[in-house]
Amino acid sequence: MRVISQSELLRATKFELQVLLREIAAMLPHLPEGSHELRIAHYNLHNIRLAIARPELRPR
Repeated sequence: MRVISQSELLRATKFELQVLLREIAAMLPHLPEGSHELRIAHYNLHNIRLAIARPELRPR
């Protein structure tokens, strides 16, 4: 698993972020405890949740 960059997360739609969140969350039980991949998965999940929570910057 690779770290997903902030720029990738900023370009993704809310729907894409939610799909990615579900995919990574589904992988968690299959990753070895204490592994580098598990740490990356948790880091990605945290950043995806932050990206989902960001306000929409749309003109009014």
